[in-house]
Amino acid sequence: MAQVRETQAILPWETSLPAGELIPGDTVGEYLIESLVAQGGCGTVYVARRGAREKRVAIKVLRGALASSPRMVERFVREVDLVNLLRHPSIVEIHELGQLADGRPYYAMELLEGATLDAILRAEGRMPPAEALEILEPVCSALRAAHAAGIVHRDVKASNIFLSRTGGAAGIKLLDFGIAKLTDPGHRAAGLTTFGHPVGTPTAMAPEQILGEPLDERVDIYALGVLLHRMLVGLLPFRSEDALELARQHLEDPAPRPSRTAPLSPAIDDVVLKCLEKRPEQRFDSVKSFLRALRLAAGAPAVDSVVEPAAATTMRAAGICVEVFAASPDDDLDDAMADDFGSILDLAEDVLVARGFSVVVVSGNAILAARVLEGDHDPGFDHQRALEIGEAVHLTIERRPGADHRARVATCVHVDDALVRGVTPLEIVGGGIVRIASWAPPSTAWGLFATPCAFVGVVGFDATTEPGQLAMRVRSRE
Repeated sequence: MAQVRETQAILPWETSLPAGELIPGDTVGEYLIESLVAQGGCGTVYVARRGAREKRVAIKVLRGALASSPRMVERFVREVDLVNLLRHPSIVEIHELGQLADGRPYYAMELLEGATLDAILRAEGRMPPAEALEILEPVCSALRAAHAAGIVHRDVKASNIFLSRTGGAAGIKLLDFGIAKLTDPGHRAAGLTTFGHPVGTPTAMAPEQILGEPLDERVDIYALGVLLHRMLVGLLPFRSEDALELARQHLEDPAPRPSRTAPLSPAIDDVVLKCLEKRPEQRFDSVKSFLRALRLAAGAPAVDSVVEPAAATTMRAAGICVEVFAASPDDDLDDAMADDFGSILDLAEDVLVARGFSVVVVSGNAILAARVLEGDHDPGFDHQRALEIGEAVHLTIERRPGADHRARVATCVHVDDALVRGVTPLEIVGGGIVRIASWAPPSTAWGLFATPCAFVGVVGFDATTEPGQLAMRVRSRE
């Protein structure tokens, strides 16, 4: 593996601190800022510590100029949701999400020391296939976990791969899920990509990404081909200072054979060229297929050595989402309201966990917990029991002491397919149940809700609905 010779931040940003940013000694939640690590166009990263004996962490804060943009805040928060959903050893661990007094969101994550793959390639040039394979295996493992959960990264590149040192051992992390996309076309996160303005890095964007067409995991396969070409040759396959010309090359020009520039075998050429096919259906159909072909071409044993997540199966599950927000967009999130928001989410988690639910997604203002339905794994739990628990959660929140009248709470019960790993305990890692935006109530709605799927086979509850809307659950008075 390439030697990790530098010590730098999570992201390779230039460190010019603009006015108004945090300084050593400032506090962020329970963390004390120690130093600036890196600063870029979207945010600033600091080193911080919570308590003298606890490990240091990295704090990423969204830049003040972007905090007023709902789209940028949604992207920032969504990265936390996706990373927490995946929980993979080759994806940076995010500890918590919060908000500064001035409204800027932040999250605390594990502090990495080392260098990006981009920095190593700039310093050392190309690398042999065996070394490239060693780096790409954990990256592919992370991508396979993401794809299994229905998530496409969309920005796989050398600057988003970090070679870290922890306790003397080298590790590899795939970074920046900020523009990742759930492959469910109904997910509202799709709105973060404006037609005519594709999201991604121009040097590594697949043709369908440039054209704004529907995407699946094969867009990440294309990016792996671009990355592998650079690792083996020292150059990107398509290069131009002009953005339109670069896009034209991705769309029209045949990908160059790596062996034209570096002493590489035809088998290596074949792997890279298959990744860089213009049409998605002509590329490798999965990261697993790509890695198997690369291992064979590099002369490694023909075994799948990727750390594979446990096999996932599809089961029906009930999910309960609790979201809290201010009654008026003009309400400032002061200390009192922030404390109430926290107590609401804590109450929801306590009630749900006590009733056998597992927390799947947590953000600064929402929590999703889920539990598989009646069957061998969970006898006695069904749709009606899920509705009753949803009601209990909502009533507990409504009756909380010291409630802030400015806080609004939306509790929603839903039943859907879930990707599940393990035996005991079961771990819900993806599926429709985690795609909250496709079934949760609108951001302006508050109260107790359930989707029509949650009422299937239930007696004793009435569902009042409007076309295209969620059902609001009303207990029968009989």
